[in-house]
Amino acid sequence: MRRGKLKSTLLLAAFAVVLLAGSISGYFSLADKQPYRLDYHKAVINILVAYREELDSPTLGIGEKYLAEDMAKEMAKYGVEAKVYTLEDSYANLNFNEGFEIYMRAYPELNNGNIHKSFDEDRVAVLFETIPYESGEVYNVDMVFTGSLKKHKEYLKEGIISHFLPQFTRFDKFYPAPRAEYKTKVLYVANQWPDMETRKTIRYALKTGVELDVYGKGWGDVLNGDKQNWWKKKQLPNEELKYYYSSADIVLNDTRDDMIKAGFISNRIFDVTACKGFLISDYIAEIEEIYGDSIPMYKTKEEFKELIDYYLAHPEERREKAERAYQITRERFGAEKVIKDMVQKMEAYRQERGLKSVGE
Repeated sequence: MRRGKLKSTLLLAAFAVVLLAGSISGYFSLADKQPYRLDYHKAVINILVAYREELDSPTLGIGEKYLAEDMAKEMAKYGVEAKVYTLEDSYANLNFNEGFEIYMRAYPELNNGNIHKSFDEDRVAVLFETIPYESGEVYNVDMVFTGSLKKHKEYLKEGIISHFLPQFTRFDKFYPAPRAEYKTKVLYVANQWPDMETRKTIRYALKTGVELDVYGKGWGDVLNGDKQNWWKKKQLPNEELKYYYSSADIVLNDTRDDMIKAGFISNRIFDVTACKGFLISDYIAEIEEIYGDSIPMYKTKEEFKELIDYYLAHPEERREKAERAYQITRERFGAEKVIKDMVQKMEAYRQERGLKSVGE
């Protein structure tokens, strides 16, 4: 989540100079004309995208965008109208009247405070934590929903209002849908960012000779020479992922080191298993605790190759494990269950603070 900090900082400075005066003026003009009250049946969801035109681009390869859109769709079912904000939206609309502001990123607003709270101290700032943040950032929100049980316990000890809330998948979007034309043996879907170490799956595959079908952005400098044929496509449409996950013999997952240390599970785990895809992942204790041996995991490059070779040769075992993982995901990690719980806790917090919504 730290990638592009310089770009975000420059963007933030530009917005502060050009837009802040107009936003403040608009805010107080509104206050002069009519009673101003926040609407707690509405929310904005901030994601780490600079401009609206990027968000609307079908080639934007950021999973956070789709997670935010899925969240907004589910929240509407429970009476909260939510919209996704880029940085441009966030700073051009400082006087928006949505009562809840949800952050899927901490930088830049929460890094040194929360500028939006300066405009409306009654706006409820919510952090939806899918990767670990610094405690200074977390202290600048009212409540935290974290996908790490370990971090949740730490926050409670620090006096932070925290709720454990795992990531989720949408069963109307990710479901078993095998198609012959999407068939692959070993599938890997991920982006490679220029300021980050080459991802573990690719490092191990290059060292062990395991051949992959790779989809995602940023692999041109890594998969070149005789390996450039591994890189099939820069971007997969989100609505097609279920076909790839369902049709592959093996889908691979890897996890950032800071997420492993903090106990965060990637939402790819839930999306793939919802499609009855057979998944092999790097080792995370939290995955083992939830899924047992239905998701085989490796700790070394040697184990990585052994698992792939073994399960390519044992399709019946793949199907049995994929079925068990599917049932666990169906029972525990659907968007309906997770987001309903989130909305209920947000509303309970509002009522505890005695915050009145517009029209009340």
